[in-house]
Amino acid sequence: MNNGNGSVVMKKLSVPVLFLVLGILLIVAGINQKQDNMFMASSVLMFLGSILSLLYSWGNLKTKVLNIIGVFAGVIALVTLGLSWKSVNDTATYNANFTLCRGKAIQNLTDIRYAQKAYAEANGRYAEDWETLVEFVKNGTVPYVVAEGNVPARLITTDERDYLYSDNRAIDNNMSENEAYRLSKSPICPEDLKGFRRDTIQVSLIETKFKNKAYTDSRTVAGFGKFYADSLPYIPFTGGKKKWKMIVKDSVKVGEDYYPAINVSGVIPFAKIQGTKAEPLFFGKITTNETAGSWEDE
Repeated sequence: MNNGNGSVVMKKLSVPVLFLVLGILLIVAGINQKQDNMFMASSVLMFLGSILSLLYSWGNLKTKVLNIIGVFAGVIALVTLGLSWKSVNDTATYNANFTLCRGKAIQNLTDIRYAQKAYAEANGRYAEDWETLVEFVKNGTVPYVVAEGNVPARLITTDERDYLYSDNRAIDNNMSENEAYRLSKSPICPEDLKGFRRDTIQVSLIETKFKNKAYTDSRTVAGFGKFYADSLPYIPFTGGKKKWKMIVKDSVKVGEDYYPAINVSGVIPFAKIQGTKAEPLFFGKITTNETAGSWEDE
């Protein structure tokens, strides 16, 4: 009889004891591994629940008291569940902001690089400050080749050769682009070159690059919003409080030649993994004429 009673007691206590041990192990693991508050709250609730279950199974806790405690524990569980949902939602929002911010930052740096290269082609060096660069983007011009007509797929004639060259070179190859251009401007312009045009004109930088349909559509699809030249210096998601750091040099030696150099860098306000340190984004090196972006090496 005593053995029977002992067996019943063991069965009644086995599950509470199991959850008690598990609760203790989870609390210890949470402390050692520095788990978040949600993990620790769940571990403590399991520990307390196992103690209550153990007391009830042992007969030291009345049903009425257990019900009151159960209601209280249920409220705590609901609060914990709400906090857990909020934590998951906050993490999802953070990750979405990281993805958007990083994408906008890369687009921002790509636009700065494009504008600086255009400025360097026009001036032989990079813009030294943001005011100069933004002004160039707004009002600067870049060369654009207007191409109309095609190069005829034929040899040049002897009269055309005599006009183009001062020798009696053999006419072995079809007309070249340069020959077609020169003949189209000549007084002996043939019929098949009338309307042929290869002229370089100056066009607005902001209109041709930052306001063309392909560019604006790509920003819309990516969720980056409208392009504003005045926003170029600023790191996205910083509310206009933090600028990219820009360093330029008019001349660095690369091999036997000299070139301008540039480096633009900064740290976005989000990390790939929440709670870790954000990695910097940059393009260019101040010691060479290289302008590759850090994101392009990934």
